[in-house]
Amino acid sequence: MDTNTAESQTIGHLPNLPVQGEHPLLDIPFVVGIDGRQFKGERLSLVAAEITGLMGPALDGATRLMRFMFPFKGFSVTLEVLGQVQSSDHEKGTATVNFVDPAGEHLPQLRHLINSYIAGDLVALGEVIGVAPSIPSPANRAAAMNAKRLTFSRVLGSAGLALATLALVAAVGTLAYNRIFTQPLAAPGLAVQDGMTLTATAGGQVDYVNLAAAKGEVAFTIRATSGEMLSIAMPCDCTATALAATVGATVNAGEPMLNVHTADAAMVLTATVPAADVLTLAFADHIKVQFGDGSTINAAVDPASLRAEATAAGLPVRLIPATPLQADQLGQLAKLTIIKKSWF
Repeated sequence: MDTNTAESQTIGHLPNLPVQGEHPLLDIPFVVGIDGRQFKGERLSLVAAEITGLMGPALDGATRLMRFMFPFKGFSVTLEVLGQVQSSDHEKGTATVNFVDPAGEHLPQLRHLINSYIAGDLVALGEVIGVAPSIPSPANRAAAMNAKRLTFSRVLGSAGLALATLALVAAVGTLAYNRIFTQPLAAPGLAVQDGMTLTATAGGQVDYVNLAAAKGEVAFTIRATSGEMLSIAMPCDCTATALAATVGATVNAGEPMLNVHTADAAMVLTATVPAADVLTLAFADHIKVQFGDGSTINAAVDPASLRAEATAAGLPVRLIPATPLQADQLGQLAKLTIIKKSWF
């Protein structure tokens, strides 16, 4: 190809281009985002751009960090450019954007796009930029093979990115579910044999405990803060398990002291729930119970235990396990989580 032919092709690709200094303004499709609003790009150079769109008076003369988006078929290229807006015609909504720092980090990518457009490698297809078809020569077949390998690597990288994105979405979904539909309880659960819970009638110090007391005998005594000695009798001939009944311990009124039960009683869970969580517990779908060995079961709150009045220490509740507890779980503490009812 001779020089005259090359010059004529280049000139034919850029008919009557407006020039701003030494930089021609090109009719390359692009969109500009300013303050959350989009403007249509009319012409573009390395130092300025002409845009149209509905803009307020406050934008005239303002300096903003703008997003220049170049739409291709199937993807887009976005560059962030710091520019100053100079309104040309308020009625028509036209304005000129002068780049504050033309040699900024956006320059290499913008120069590549503009040079490719001038060279004819990129063509405008409506409001989308397309790549002009070309026939590879023997001299650049090796480069084409390398490009294919690079594309394959990018596909693998995109697949890895997609998997990572799915994992992130799953993690976010799990966190959102846990935040909305679950509520951990500060108080632990205790696996005990089903029976009756004896609570402290007043705040004070535990003075006496007799787990082997017969029916009618004193089970425990509290020296109240008022100085009185308050004794609680064993209500039945049964086995007693200490909860907070330890001689010398300080207890609050309503705090569970003993669990009394028959020898063959089934196992349940007891917990002292803070007053702030009682309403949530009452409307729960179920309670998730997790023991120290990692095993989990579901349980339901006994409605009868919710009828008592909560004290400063909380409300003692009885949880009925969905599956029978094992013998080795007796006396073990468990982590309790309220599972709220969902709408789906």
